[in-house]
This record gives sequence, C-alpha cells and structure tokens, in this order.
Amino acid sequence: MLEAVLEWEVQDSEAAIKGIQQGLEDFEAGRFRSFDDFVDQQRRKYNLPADS
Repeated sequence: MLEAVLEWEVQDSEAAIKGIQQGLEDFEAGRFRSFDDFVDQQRRKYNLPADS
C-alpha cells in the first residue's frame, strides 16, 4: 500500500510540474489574460455581485 501511495505522489508531482511549465510557456508566448478579465468571467459564471 505504501508503494502505491508513493507512486501516486510521484505522478501527482509530475503532473503539477508539467502544468506549471505549460503555464510559464503560455505566459512567455503571450497567451494569458488580465486578472480583471478572469474576475469578470468568474462573476458571470457563478452569478457573483460586482462588489465581491
């Protein structure tokens, strides 16, 4: 069981590193949006008030 947990941890860490690397590559290539755009999208998606 310990071996299975450790293997899962390795896979989880590798997936996290891959995601971070992809995010950095996207940022360097100019593929990103402003925080304000993100907030606006989340407000619309979850029907949040503008002052939250």
